[in-house]
Amino acid sequence: MSTSFIKTLLLTSGLLALSGNVWAQNIEMRYSNLFGKLKHNVAESHPDVNIALYLINQQTGETCTVRKGWMQKEEHYEELVIPADNALVVPIDNNLRQANPDVTFVIDDGITCDVSMQVIVSKPLGLAINKAALDSLLPQMDILLNDLGGMFSSWFMPEVSGVVMHFAHTETGVITVSDDTVIPIEAGKAIVKVRQLPENTVLTLPSPAIRITPWLESSPQ
Repeated sequence: MSTSFIKTLLLTSGLLALSGNVWAQNIEMRYSNLFGKLKHNVAESHPDVNIALYLINQQTGETCTVRKGWMQKEEHYEELVIPADNALVVPIDNNLRQANPDVTFVIDDGITCDVSMQVIVSKPLGLAINKAALDSLLPQMDILLNDLGGMFSSWFMPEVSGVVMHFAHTETGVITVSDDTVIPIEAGKAIVKVRQLPENTVLTLPSPAIRITPWLESSPQ
């Protein structure tokens, strides 16, 4: 059985290594590489917005299901909790960063997954979302994106002016707006141009959004 290789998108080249068996393959990382990205989540400047790391199926664009995860350093072993959205989550701890254990995630065999880093809203917003709640997220997303981009990123990066709401991959339909307009959901995504919404607008979603991510004016639709 051949071993699939992961093409790294947003992490350092060579971060991942694969090993497999008949039913599953192990994706192996070093803790320090994960820590370098996820450490931004402890900042107080963006309490409602986090960084999340996912494995994305290269062919379908869907999030790969993580069956199991653990950290190991010699005889020390700790199993990881896999959240419902299959994000790659590890505890953020400076002592662990110094120890730099191996981190392993188990996914199905026979697929190739890319590592994707996304800025996401950290808590569900429900089915009825008002403009004020979305407005409060935009500057937090700006702060986190600028932190990731470095000290000069704010010079050339446009401000976040909306959000992308992600639903089930095949879902279509509409988000109902309280001014009697609608926002289409196409291929599981809806672009909400928050700054263009009238004040006191309420959005009614057909189902809870799986993820909510930033939308910049120059973002591809």
